[in-house]
Amino acid sequence: MVTRVAVVDDQTVFRELLVELLSVDPAYEVVGQFGSGAEAIAALPALSPDLLVLDAVLPDQSGLEVLRAVKRKLPRTAVLLVTAHEKPALVREAVEQGARGIVMKGTPLQALREAMARVAAGATYFCPSTSALLRDSLRTPRSERRLSPRERQILQKVAEGLSSKEIAQALGLGEKTVSNHRAHIRSKLGLRDVASFTRYAIEHGLIEPRS
Repeated sequence: MVTRVAVVDDQTVFRELLVELLSVDPAYEVVGQFGSGAEAIAALPALSPDLLVLDAVLPDQSGLEVLRAVKRKLPRTAVLLVTAHEKPALVREAVEQGARGIVMKGTPLQALREAMARVAAGATYFCPSTSALLRDSLRTPRSERRLSPRERQILQKVAEGLSSKEIAQALGLGEKTVSNHRAHIRSKLGLRDVASFTRYAIEHGLIEPRS
């Protein structure tokens, strides 16, 4: 039985190498590859892949937002999340949103193959690093209230250094609406300034740490 797979990752080399690897494996049929969350969300419902290999951090939105949208529209699609950063909050939320497996991008190729096969077969797979992170995160109760998808989107933009005016233009919102969202985010999460927004976004896999 052939597994229909799609890959979402903004790192072109990683994405294309993975697609090339899968293209010569008779167990898989690549039905799509995407470099942004918006592209993936728009195209995936029509493609209806059996397996989605999804990057945790994308240039336009968090991979968790894509995961949430995919599970809502395609509940039978199994999702394997790949990430370059060891963030307990990211791992925990990915599992809560329906990811069946999580692997680090530094995982050996053989382990990635095993992860894909097991997740596609309906099982779960967590590499040693993400298993440890998940155990650690589950020992600590969640204290913050959940953000809405729009609030997460705005938090990500703030952490990327955009002003309220720039965020409003990028998202097609009023500047006052963005300011209100920022105030709600500060209240929910106890964040005080842009630096604290940035730390939170990095810890929860919304943006890549700056080198």
